[in-house]
Amino acid sequence: MFGEVPGRVDPRAAEAVGRRWSRAKVLLSVTWSWCAAELAVSLLALVWTLVAGPDLPLLGSPKQGDVTGLVLAAVIVVLPMPLASWVAGRGADGIDWRLKPDGWLMYGAVVGLAQALGLWLAITYTSLPFWFRIAAGVIGLAVPLLATFLARRAIMAEPLREIGGSEFVLVKGLRSPQGGGEDSVKITGDSLRLSVRTAAGRPAAQPSTKDIALVDITEIGVRPSTSEDGSWALLADGRGASLPGGDVVVIRTRTDTQLLPADPELAELLRARAALHGREPARIEDWT
Repeated sequence: MFGEVPGRVDPRAAEAVGRRWSRAKVLLSVTWSWCAAELAVSLLALVWTLVAGPDLPLLGSPKQGDVTGLVLAAVIVVLPMPLASWVAGRGADGIDWRLKPDGWLMYGAVVGLAQALGLWLAITYTSLPFWFRIAAGVIGLAVPLLATFLARRAIMAEPLREIGGSEFVLVKGLRSPQGGGEDSVKITGDSLRLSVRTAAGRPAAQPSTKDIALVDITEIGVRPSTSEDGSWALLADGRGASLPGGDVVVIRTRTDTQLLPADPELAELLRARAALHGREPARIEDWT
């Protein structure tokens, strides 16, 4: 159902990326199959309820409540999976949803919750024990949520450089003087986007962003930060963000130089990702 590794893959990284995707797609299949099974069981329970005709006073008078409750439960049961598929196929960024591991968690949480709620509603007024109904709802949510979490971890597990030669969308946190993980770099198949809102003082109300096309990167290197570096990003309110101590990833393009307060692994990941466009950026070796 989920096919081969989506997007482009560097032949040198094909084995590592393939192993990760194989694990991830099995877990994604578990999520889809579980939600589909919940949908089928819920529909069967609703049909049984309609045929057996028990009292279902969910809303209004008992007779009106029977119809209203069944319609409400049917909508909750049937709508989530096709709606999620429709939304995933129309992403504003045009990126295949299979390449966005962070979005898998949303599917597991939202669709899993909706299907678990639909299942709970469908069996609420059956003769099943109360504990069984509660357990069905809890397990109904827990399985897709856990499966998508593990699928995401299969792709995003360290070392991330193993999937540098693919187009999976990665979000990597950057160091900031205040911590908190509010500064990050988002890496897609053709660009990276910086999102920065922290500085030595209070954080800016809105993040400042900057896009760099991978094809424009000519050199990448790593060095320790120094007191002469000054600010590495301009915040939305006009302040400059100063570099915290530690390693700095240096990215040179045809037009400017960008510093990133990050570990050396990010440099290797970016170098591998940029190589998908036909040329691996040179290493900056001489800092004198």
